[in-house]
Amino acid sequence: MKRTLFGLILVFLMGCNNADKQVESTAFILDFSSQKKYVYSYSQSSKSEAQFEKDEPFNKTKSYANGNLNIRVKENNLANLSVTNLKANLITFDNDGVAKDTTSNNVPTMVIQNMTQQGTFEDSNHNILFDLIFPLPTKPLKVGETENIPLQIPFNANGSKLFVKGFNAIEYSGIKIIDGKECAVLNGIIDISQIETPEELATNYESSTTGTGTYYFSLLDKYFMRAEIRINMITFSKPKTEESVNDGLYGNMKNSSEIIAQLIEIEE
Repeated sequence: MKRTLFGLILVFLMGCNNADKQVESTAFILDFSSQKKYVYSYSQSSKSEAQFEKDEPFNKTKSYANGNLNIRVKENNLANLSVTNLKANLITFDNDGVAKDTTSNNVPTMVIQNMTQQGTFEDSNHNILFDLIFPLPTKPLKVGETENIPLQIPFNANGSKLFVKGFNAIEYSGIKIIDGKECAVLNGIIDISQIETPEELATNYESSTTGTGTYYFSLLDKYFMRAEIRINMITFSKPKTEESVNDGLYGNMKNSSEIIAQLIEIEE
């Protein structure tokens, strides 16, 4: 009887320990402790359409690009993020939707300095896409918990600098094995749509960037294995009144993009 009771107590305690592990919070931070280079394959495909006169048809284009995305760890727990070997193709279409021209070019190397272990950058003047590729929660999360990461996009309103504000809501959704590694699955809901047009401007501006992201982060090695981002961007502007038509600007632009980054090697 005593042995049976002891066994039941032991099973109960083991169950409690497993339950504790399931509700533990996980801190997310990149391992920048030693100098190395993470090399990712990088692909981006986009569809765009733009209209600059209200009664004109939209100009439509498609583009796709392939290259490498790199994180080169430096001293002081900082890194440089770069896009290299990027080859881009642009297809333009006529009013009937028939492809009329294709251009290809090699894109110059792009570098953003001083990426932190939290996936943020010391300099905020960079393309918003880089904030969406490798985002990390700033606080420990349990599975099922979410943190809103604030984001803002600079917006050029005919010479006036405005900002579109929003967030990437990152949820720690669970764990998945990727290439033999136990990875946290982070799912993001992107919504950057808050913009205020100053009264002094003759044009009303609207801007919206929405989408989703799925990120796979190695819990043991502290680096991203893969990222998948899908975003839709819409920008619309029109004169505030009939009287301001001469001073205001009309524009209607839409873009949808898909970005995939996959770790291919680590150079020590």
